[in-house]
Amino acid sequence: MVLAVSAAVYAISYLLIRALSRYRELAADRAGAMLTGRPSALASALTKISGDIARIPSRDLRAERAFNAFFFAPALGASPGLSTLLSTHPSLQQRLDQLAELTTELGREV
Repeated sequence: MVLAVSAAVYAISYLLIRALSRYRELAADRAGAMLTGRPSALASALTKISGDIARIPSRDLRAERAFNAFFFAPALGASPGLSTLLSTHPSLQQRLDQLAELTTELGREV
């Protein structure tokens, strides 16, 4: 019984930590955009960073998978579904959508 409860608590805490990490990324994007007043510049930078990460061969990045939490963009792309729930970063599209909303709030163009 103790083992089952421990496993359940571990699984729940694992998912909550991942969700907190994704929330912190979105909060950092929002704070950076508010601080600079230029969400479109941050969106452009995110697009460039994500594009550069995608050009690196994936076999070199497999060793970096454990360090995904320290990157601006995940080293290995995540497919939609369960892997999205387990990812430490929100998708690029989600981050860009948030920045577009913030741009609208600030009354500026993307």
